[in-house]
Amino acid sequence: MNILFGIHKPDSGYLKVFGTEVSFKSPLDAIENNIGMVHQHFMLIDDFTVLENVILGDEITKSKGLSIDFKKAGIVLNEIIDKYDLGLDVNRLISEISIGQQQKVEILKLLYRRSEILIFDEPTAVLSPVEVEHFFKIINSFKADGKTIIFITHKLNEVKHISDRVSVLRKSKLVYESDNSNELNISDLSKAIVGDINDIQNSEKRNASVKNVEALKLDDISLTVNEVKILNSLDLTLMKGEIHGICGVEGNGQSELVDVIYGLQKNFEGNYKKLIPGGISLVPDDRKRKGFIKEFNIGENISLKGANLNFLPSKKINKISEKIISDNDVRVSDLESPMSELSGGNQQKVIFARETDSGTDSETDSENNILILVHPTRGVDINATAFIHSKIISQRNEGKAVLLISSDLDELISLSDRLSVLYKGEILKTFNRDEFSRFIKSDSEIEPETDPEFLLMLGKLMTGINDK
Repeated sequence: MNILFGIHKPDSGYLKVFGTEVSFKSPLDAIENNIGMVHQHFMLIDDFTVLENVILGDEITKSKGLSIDFKKAGIVLNEIIDKYDLGLDVNRLISEISIGQQQKVEILKLLYRRSEILIFDEPTAVLSPVEVEHFFKIINSFKADGKTIIFITHKLNEVKHISDRVSVLRKSKLVYESDNSNELNISDLSKAIVGDINDIQNSEKRNASVKNVEALKLDDISLTVNEVKILNSLDLTLMKGEIHGICGVEGNGQSELVDVIYGLQKNFEGNYKKLIPGGISLVPDDRKRKGFIKEFNIGENISLKGANLNFLPSKKINKISEKIISDNDVRVSDLESPMSELSGGNQQKVIFARETDSGTDSETDSENNILILVHPTRGVDINATAFIHSKIISQRNEGKAVLLISSDLDELISLSDRLSVLYKGEILKTFNRDEFSRFIKSDSEIEPETDPEFLLMLGKLMTGINDK
């Protein structure tokens, strides 16, 4: 996709757009050929408005061309917003809108530039089920207008639902194609994607000694930021040897809940008690901005965890890298490669290893008994997802208390021992596993499917349609 969008130049071969052979030197060339791309990590300026972000680089100017005609630009954008039911306020700052709305801003940028070929890289990874449904309506309206959509995803049920034709890339090669998604077999598609996959089911038994041991307790926690109440009398208890899932539409207090638990937010009301020794580990929601230093290699990023690792010799760092690569199946060209050269799934494996079993020796390891995971498999392939899921289960079985926050309901339902719904900073309802495990259809071990009725019930709670 980066070749198609002009970011990379191919070493060989050729590219045809609308039947004409082209050679792109930059994304500007691709845009001029009516190609647009929404990247997995959005390209937006937080302190600019929606309007300013969209028109940047393609401004509508007044008659003399010396100033931007914001009024005319606003009219043009609002016409597009109304046509495709995007529901955006062009005067809002990017920092003030949700992740789902930010994605719509990226889509608006494409439409404003009259793109006819639309590339979406993992577009539903950050969306709730309700937002995914609306996004698919937008996609279908593009299709009705004659636009070409390239939809990159690892969610196989979405592939079957939205696609007309399907192609699978594995290890840089085209390994599977289907011209009729209605006849698509999810099991065959899974095998094409992952190849010969090892059994990912974790056979370890749980640590029985940690049963019913409270690890952390939040009691009546409230948090107000800029006169807006973000957390509202929230109660939450994490237990050792348990995965406690949190589901909710993004922007309902998830990040603030993490900040309170992890000690990044101190100005809250209520009682917070950490009831077991050891530290807290965090796999953050945005690996590129919060999870690693892109110029550092694997060993150097792992070494960030320790207090005195700045003085480790290079041989020691290389030894750490080798163990992480071996134990976590990290694909990398050499030990000195910076993290920026790794795929998203391999970057996530490194971060997860650092925060759990970092692979360093007793001199540098610290035992953290509480693990916070925020979107741990966002934007990673099925193989990496299966690997990370097995690691999460292993951490629970070792007796750690795991808080799992994700927008992927299938992931939450398949992994959680308890599942809480967060809405407007308040836990509306908590389900024990025996209340929802019966809704999981496990025909496919690679991607279990959840009963639509249960998803609908959760969706209503997450969007405030149901009361308590």
